[in-house]
Amino acid sequence: MIKLDLLQTFAEVVRAGSFSAAARRMGVPRSTVSLHIQSLEASLDLRLFKRSTRSLVLTEEGEQLHAMAQAPLDHLAQGLHAMQGRRGALSGLIRLTLPADFPTEVMASAITSFCRQHPLVRFQILHTSDRLDLVARNIDIALRMGDGSPPDAVERSVLEIDWMICASADWVERHGLPGSLAELGDVIAPGSQLRQFLERQVLSSPLPEPAIEVDSLLMARSLVLEGFGCALLPTGMVQPMVEQGLILRLLPMVPLGPTRLKLAFPTRADMIPRVRAFADHLAQALQA
Repeated sequence: MIKLDLLQTFAEVVRAGSFSAAARRMGVPRSTVSLHIQSLEASLDLRLFKRSTRSLVLTEEGEQLHAMAQAPLDHLAQGLHAMQGRRGALSGLIRLTLPADFPTEVMASAITSFCRQHPLVRFQILHTSDRLDLVARNIDIALRMGDGSPPDAVERSVLEIDWMICASADWVERHGLPGSLAELGDVIAPGSQLRQFLERQVLSSPLPEPAIEVDSLLMARSLVLEGFGCALLPTGMVQPMVEQGLILRLLPMVPLGPTRLKLAFPTRADMIPRVRAFADHLAQALQA
């Protein structure tokens, strides 16, 4: 494979008309230019220049190579110049992953307002309950609850979440109020990873055996509203239903610890300007 820097040197020599002039334009020793041309000719097994102490002209093969290489190299140079010219403006793609049941309204509002300020930034969003490998999946930011990030990852807490054990008014009417965690029936539990995290961080004790397991807190809330059973849910997710009397808080005497919603980044080096700027913007939106 021909190295790009050899082709760039070749094009500069043609443009400058001599090795010495090309070396001055490139800011390198003449010997470097000469070595690059020799290496290119050796790689191609072609003679590209006819040269003497006073003159330098392209061979037929040299003219053919120059015709093939000039347009792509000029296009590349223009592209690089354009990228450098945008240094003062945020641009490029941000790949974002968030929980499958995260409210879309909050994220949509944050992304829309950010893009109005920075129209050259683009987004790719992946909703999933899986804890993805941020490096392997080329993720810039992950919105997560819980722990277990790799050692190189950088995490930033953005929001404290309170929790509530709850059931529908209809379920309570049919089953009565439980007096302890052990008396909870028809438990709607999240997947094992989140369940273990909540048992450790929120309850400080295990939940009873679940009647059903779901991978979405929104599904758990829907099951509660339908009167299926009891669930441990974020207070903010069910507060409007509590105020309407559709959902009742259970076991208010049981202390429940808060959890933190975090932004996770693959490594500190991956927190490039557009990623850092959106992280700040999203943190403000979540805390509003």
